[in-house]
Amino acid sequence: MLHIQNITLPETGRVIVISDIHGDLQLFQTLLKKVHYTTDDTLIINGDLCERGPDSLGVIRFARKLTKENGNAYITEGNCDRLIHHAFDHDPTFFDHLERNPHSIMNEWLQEHGHTYADFDSVFALSNFYRAHCGAEIDWLFSLPTALEADRYLFIHAGIDDSKNWRETSHRSATELPHFYTREHHCAKTVVVGHWPVVNYRAETLTCHNPIIDPAKRIICIDGGNQVRFDGQLNALIIERDPRGDQFSYTYADHFHQFATIRKAYTAPADFIGTLNYPNYEVKLLEAGKYFSLCENVNLGLKQWLKNDYLVKKLGALFADNDVSASGLTVAKNDQVAVINDTCAGYTLVKKDGAVGWVPKKCL
Repeated sequence: MLHIQNITLPETGRVIVISDIHGDLQLFQTLLKKVHYTTDDTLIINGDLCERGPDSLGVIRFARKLTKENGNAYITEGNCDRLIHHAFDHDPTFFDHLERNPHSIMNEWLQEHGHTYADFDSVFALSNFYRAHCGAEIDWLFSLPTALEADRYLFIHAGIDDSKNWRETSHRSATELPHFYTREHHCAKTVVVGHWPVVNYRAETLTCHNPIIDPAKRIICIDGGNQVRFDGQLNALIIERDPRGDQFSYTYADHFHQFATIRKAYTAPADFIGTLNYPNYEVKLLEAGKYFSLCENVNLGLKQWLKNDYLVKKLGALFADNDVSASGLTVAKNDQVAVINDTCAGYTLVKKDGAVGWVPKKCL
């Protein structure tokens, strides 16, 4: 059975929901300041405090502090918050994970005590170390509820199974279910999830990291791809509570601080839209252009204009070498945009209001 914690949200006031911080303490604190968070607000952190970013320990310690200072601060578990269980299960691949992921809370625990994983000759010895030196924080992570159930909402990291009794959802689905937004559910409440970057749903639309709010499906997705996508962001969903009906807004913080002013407006062509995401990197060339080439996304069957600088030949086939926007970004004169990549020929990759796309260099 899922560990579901029932919570009472205030009838009025703000509920701030953030997920997938992924060890990025600096950005988390920046975002809290940006939304002017106080203890008058209800704060919900919807899983994945840890992994990928440079300071997972800082995040969990700061998050614990917030819950002690504010009785209306809650945290759910994410799949990345329980990876330590592989050590206690004596998983033989555990050392491989530590080697592949230097920014892991498991490595941070070791470093804090002057060790690396190379100091241990077995997963058993390593698990004993974790239990002896990090047990309190591990127990806290394992104690986090899988879901928070309120009057109108269910907050859960990844999603719920398409079952009439959604409470029978498996723990694995609750923390690891992929692309929940493409599925159906039978919960009468709005299900708020993180886990799956929202941009992954936008292969055929403008590249954008802002939350998806869908009242018809009773789903809100808020993972902005922070520490996962190179152009991602950390989102905050803001629920303004009202007995007559709640209102939704959002904002975000990211690591892009180089800005440019649009000096000449640009309207992107109607077919210059889409997103290329892992694992859909293989493409077929349809029409070569000076700066962009029209390609067919082999896995998805979509036609996308891809920046030539991102196309590479491997093993006799053509691939994009990274996640990349396949969108032009329409901008107006005097718009302020964040510069993402100014190293490509002819066009600059920019970000505005959470949307990411290409603008001719002459426009900046």
